[in-house]
Amino acid sequence: MITEKSSPTSPSWRRALPWLNAALAVALILAGLWYLSSRVSLAAVGAALAGASPGWVALAVVVALVTLVVKGWRWQLMFPAEQPPVPFRAAFWSTALGQYVNLIVPFLRLGEVARLYALNRETGVAPARALGTLVVEKTLDLIFFGLTILFILPFVVMPDYVNQSRLWLVVLPLALLVVLYLLAYRTAWVISLWRRIVRPLPDRLGDWLLRVAVSGLEGLAALRDRRRALLMVLISLLVAVLSVALPYALFPALGLPLTVLDAALIHVVVTVAITPPSTPAKLGVFNGAVALMLLQLGVSDETAVASYAILFYLVALLPPILFGFVAASRSRWRWSAAVPQS
Repeated sequence: MITEKSSPTSPSWRRALPWLNAALAVALILAGLWYLSSRVSLAAVGAALAGASPGWVALAVVVALVTLVVKGWRWQLMFPAEQPPVPFRAAFWSTALGQYVNLIVPFLRLGEVARLYALNRETGVAPARALGTLVVEKTLDLIFFGLTILFILPFVVMPDYVNQSRLWLVVLPLALLVVLYLLAYRTAWVISLWRRIVRPLPDRLGDWLLRVAVSGLEGLAALRDRRRALLMVLISLLVAVLSVALPYALFPALGLPLTVLDAALIHVVVTVAITPPSTPAKLGVFNGAVALMLLQLGVSDETAVASYAILFYLVALLPPILFGFVAASRSRWRWSAAVPQS
């Protein structure tokens, strides 16, 4: 959860957590530089980065910033207009904090928890109610991610197990849409079904699970407004397009003769690589996934590969980290919120 301040009685290991995280990040950077210097000239990489087209780099930065704004706007729309409205400011900064926490806290994914409590601090919206909006958001992202993969499959040679999964890539988005429909438009039936499921449990536990479910379903109320639901779908499509546009804009920045299809493939692979909990700020994981894909796409110049992996990393992750740092200051989020209280 988000706290006003760290407890003076926090264990020393909890107070040392940010320093341990920073030490791990520095160690990863040094290891990466050592490995990079063993493969290419660091001076050549620096020259390639210095020679990157400022216009294309600026466009990529704009794409990254617009993506942050659009995601905050979409989350704001997920709260019904007839209830006390959630200001865009609160939705944006809460979203920025969530991304920041997921990036800087290693081996854990607590960003969604941070978002819920940051929004509660700013607007008073109950975390249980806002939980339903996160379900909608993640479902929409998953649907359009699956559609992106479907767009790629006809044009690239994929392993047999991926080709055999094409049917699932069609069925899963459709199934998720059906689930959202049932949750939003058949709420009474869903609650009745959930009541039967929790009935065998102890009374206190069953009542608590039922209250959480009902509060979460309130977060799906925006889906019942068809215009608002359509707008959220269109915004999700825009997010998917921007996610491909970002790596694509950096190809001409470094003179790489790659296509939109290649950018989509890089987006898919990098997203899969950085989704699980991993290193601070995805150091090494992000860069390694990008470098691997460039080599697979036929980019044989290791200096170009390293330069693109570094530039893409900086453009994609620095804006969320910088805005997230501001969001953490606004909400007074502390490292003690990243670990369970003893």
